[in-house]
Amino acid sequence: MSQEWQGRRTLPVVMTEQHAGDEMRRWFDAAATRIPEDVHRPSIISLGLPFYVSTGMVRGRAREEVPRQFWSDTWLDKNGKMAKVLGLATSRQPYVLALDERGRVLASVHGTVDAPEAHSIWDALSGSRR
Repeated sequence: MSQEWQGRRTLPVVMTEQHAGDEMRRWFDAAATRIPEDVHRPSIISLGLPFYVSTGMVRGRAREEVPRQFWSDTWLDKNGKMAKVLGLATSRQPYVLALDERGRVLASVHGTVDAPEAHSIWDALSGSRR
């Protein structure tokens, strides 16, 4: 777990396919109304892109999908290595985790924000600290 995330409940949203940006944005939009503001909201973009796609171009596209206040909390991996290490397949649906203050996974969803199992993320991160 990143040092930046320690001591904070965290909602990482992981994108592993270049066309998953709209779904990533929907998760961030829903989080704005469903969980407390003190929940950390980083994004991880891990894509296997061709060598001619620049990091600058990817960052520009990411900024279209990640709310401005979270830009500094966006990790970019244009080689897709991070997703491979985490065992995450390429998918148009984001991988979303609810982590407690110690980095333990409380809930996880691989899907859209309106998937039935999405409630597990909101339940894990809303309300009082556990």
